[in-house]
Order: sequence, then structure tokens, then C-alpha cells
Amino acid sequence: MNNFITSAVRTGKASSKMIAFAFVLLYNSVFAQSQNLNGHKLLYHDAYSEISQMLEDKQPLNFKRAIFLMENAFLNGSWKYEQFSEQIQSITNKLQLLIKERHFEKFKTAGNWAAFTYMVDSISQNDFKPYKYDFDNFLPTKDPTVGFVTKLITTGKGNCVSLPELYKILTNELQCTAYLALAPMHCYIKHKDENGKWVNLEMTSGSFARDEWIMQESGVTVEQIKTGIYMNALTEKETLASVLNDLAANYQFQFGCDGFDLLVAETALKYYPKGVHIYMVKFEHYRKMLLQARQQNNSVSVDHYNRILFGIDQKLAELAYKEPSKQDYEEWVRDNEKNRLLQESKTQIKSNNK
Repeated sequence: MNNFITSAVRTGKASSKMIAFAFVLLYNSVFAQSQNLNGHKLLYHDAYSEISQMLEDKQPLNFKRAIFLMENAFLNGSWKYEQFSEQIQSITNKLQLLIKERHFEKFKTAGNWAAFTYMVDSISQNDFKPYKYDFDNFLPTKDPTVGFVTKLITTGKGNCVSLPELYKILTNELQCTAYLALAPMHCYIKHKDENGKWVNLEMTSGSFARDEWIMQESGVTVEQIKTGIYMNALTEKETLASVLNDLAANYQFQFGCDGFDLLVAETALKYYPKGVHIYMVKFEHYRKMLLQARQQNNSVSVDHYNRILFGIDQKLAELAYKEPSKQDYEEWVRDNEKNRLLQESKTQIKSNNK
């Protein structure tokens, strides 16, 4: 089935009806498989089904719900949605009181201010324990849960994924506007201030960031901004498509590549065609297929998968994507930690001198 779809698309011999029909067959095939799934895999299928319905406008867009479904699938149902919602609602109640206490109700960005203040400042509402960047465990290479919101609200520590995601969930609950934005191996927040001007919130350091600083620190190029892969405020559907991408990547991590991961990635690309991270999930799927074909000495399949991988490479090149360096990112994180500790030290010295 996968061969039929990709061959038709890559060779340019597929009509739109033919492609649609092929994906219907793929969906039906995966759905049929789901009838005999164990409970863990079924959580992934259920999450995909519900998030897809949101994207198709069959259900209201709900970022909080989508995040829960994606994370709980990986966690094999260890959370209940009521439990997750109660945790979020508890924080939301504190933010509403904070806004009321400061008499900020009249401001459009009151919710943005409250969520930011609660997450990054030491105040009574958070028991003087703001959320922290987990400098000891921030890359999801071996453990995807390092970027989970459920882990952040449980431990108080997160990374550049969970911190902005929680911020967005909280501002959504307060009916304020906030958008996720991407840079290489990084995620941050964009929203408009009281005057309608865009501002960037760097949740990892609890600070505001200029576009120029983000470009310099993360290595974003002007060409990448032009193609739209980085530093744009993601639409709500692009954001949910990114959640689907995480669902597909986590499925690959736990169960490998059996067709379901590809179905999820293809659906995500339909709503976020410039999502380079989604193409990387597709690439991983076909890389595994290529390895299997080589082990089976199947030269026809080897050529087929090589063509598909080449096509993905070409698409990424068109989008000006370059694979970011994990070493550079780790050095950037360490530098931020040093700067944070230095700033805290200066603040403490000033406080002691008063």
C-alpha cells in the first residue's frame, strides 16, 4: 500500500482522486489493524482519531485536550483527563485572582502577563516556586517525556517544548491569544502586546527576546524565515498538526514503523505542509523500510525507498532546512544556564546591599 501511494506521487502519475483513494485504502488498512490492537497502541489510534476530527472541524479545536491525548498515549493511560484538567484549572483560578488583585482586568494581555508571571517569577501564587528549565535532562532523544506538560506540572521542570505549551494552555483557558513559534530544536511564544505589536517570550529563560537575538542564537537564516519554516506564529491547526507529529514520533519510539506512524505524519502535513519536523518523521519511516529492504536483498524496494528518501531530501532543501547541531544546542543551553546563575548572583548581591 505504501509503495502504491509514494510511487504514484513521486512519478507524477497520480491524479488527486487517485491519491485520495490511496490514502483511504491506507486509512482503512490501519483502522482494520486497530481492531486487534493491545490497549497501549489503541490509545495512539484514539488520540489520532480525536485530533484528526478537530482538524477536520468535526470537533472544536482544543489544544489542551490534544496535548493530553498525545502524552497519555505514550504514558499508556496513566493519566485521566479529569486529573489533567483539574491541575490546569487550579492554576487558571490562581491567575484569575492575580489579575483581579492587580486590577488588570481591562487589559487585553492581562492573561498573558499573569501566565508569564506565574511561570517565571517567584510569587506567593506559585508558592515562590516558578517553573524551571531542566538543564540536566532537556533533549527527548532517549526520553520523550522530558518535553511533556504532564511532567512539567508534576515536577516543576521542563524544556523549550513543555514550558511554552503550558503557557499556551493557560492563556487559552484565560481566553487570551498566544502562539507557538519554532526555531531549530527550539520552541517559544509569540503574542501581540496592548498596541498590537508582536513580542517574543522566551519561556526557557523567562525573558523577552528580539527576533535578531533568536536568529543569532539559534542560527535561523533569512531564507528559512522566507520559506516559513521558522519564527512564524503557528495557526491553531498548524499547532495541532505539530501535536500529531509528536504522536507519530512517539509511536515510532515505542512501536516502530508499521504504517500508522506514516498515516499520522501524512495527516499532519496536510494541515502543516511546511512542518519540517513532520518530514523528519516521514524520513525515519522510510529509512527503516530501506534497511528492511536491504536486509531482504530486495533491490526493487531498495531503489523505491531510496527515491522516496531523495524526494524528502529535495523537499527539505526547497524549504531551506538544515539539520541543527545537537552539540551547538547543548552549548547554547549551558550558556543560558551560566547567564541565569550570573544574573541571579547579581540580583542577590544587590538585595543584600540594600
